[in-house]
Amino acid sequence: MNENYPVIVKSYNLALWYIEKLSRLPKNHRFTIGEKIQNTLLNLLMTLSDTIYSKDKKRLLTLANKEIEKLRLLSRLLKDLKILPNDSHRFIANSLNEIGQMVGGWSKTL
Repeated sequence: MNENYPVIVKSYNLALWYIEKLSRLPKNHRFTIGEKIQNTLLNLLMTLSDTIYSKDKKRLLTLANKEIEKLRLLSRLLKDLKILPNDSHRFIANSLNEIGQMVGGWSKTL
């Protein structure tokens, strides 16, 4: 993992934490919402990683922001279904806000 990109480290740590939580979802949600969240987390990580080496960084950072927004919506859905505790949702929301700010800051430097 490239320590020169704190947004990737932060995203990786969130993915690691969240995927562990998703493994404990009830079966009927684990294979629907849970898989969607896991895939979106991985897409976010891969998009950020690809951004490092791409000439089209702006486009990829826009895609990363879309993935962040999807994670916000899916996480809220789990919270509203009362599957995700409020403290976990708060942690996720704060992490996604921080990641979003980092992506925005990166985008502004281009």
